[in-house]
Amino acid sequence: MLDAGHNGEKLSSIDTGDGVDDLSYSPATHTLYVGAARAAQLTVAHVDDKGKLTLMAQVPTHEGARNGVVTKDDTVYLAHSQLGQLAGLIVASPGKR
Repeated sequence: MLDAGHNGEKLSSIDTGDGVDDLSYSPATHTLYVGAARAAQLTVAHVDDKGKLTLMAQVPTHEGARNGVVTKDDTVYLAHSQLGQLAGLIVASPGKR
């Protein structure tokens, strides 16, 4: 996490795994969702008011799952591709047991 208002100062970091293309952020819950295609995992982190990241969950997905879209109920839909072709969707609900 970088502070855009202060020359990009590093505020916090968290390991998300290899193969990150994109991330999603929910301002309502201050939650960051990062799908790592090569690592085959979805990292979910809370962002506090000072920009500190706290790991909430690392959810196994499938190799190639990335570019998550988050719904209001914190369900995450990740596109799953193989060799450049869309193979389906991966659905993860990290907050639900």
